[in-house]
Amino acid sequence: MTELLRLRLPTDSAFVSVAREAVVSVARKLRFPEAEREALRLAVGEACNNTVEHGDERGMLTLRCLHDYEFLIVEVSNAGEGALPSSPAAMPDASAEGGRGRALMEALTDSVEYLVGEGETTVRLKKRLPLS
Repeated sequence: MTELLRLRLPTDSAFVSVAREAVVSVARKLRFPEAEREALRLAVGEACNNTVEHGDERGMLTLRCLHDYEFLIVEVSNAGEGALPSSPAAMPDASAEGGRGRALMEALTDSVEYLVGEGETTVRLKKRLPLS
């Protein structure tokens, strides 16, 4: 597996756009079509927003982009051991003010994994590389 990018950013909503744009730049380099880059932008934004909302507000998040010749893998990690999801992601009804993040990440990527342990929580998003 090849690491393409690693960023450490403050766990602050002001830096979510930096993470999104960094991933879009990597996806562009890997020749993802625009629609798939936009899907990644939204999925990464949701992962980062969840970190900001549920993580240590004084902490840092780590964004990594890797590839294994089949997938672009984006990891968003932060200190602390959050809880693993206890139920499948479901889109809330239209009147809900939140709760769409996990469902959106799952709809916009090929897989979403939640890893908790060793003092860290990671959301791993995988998107199949475009055919050359």
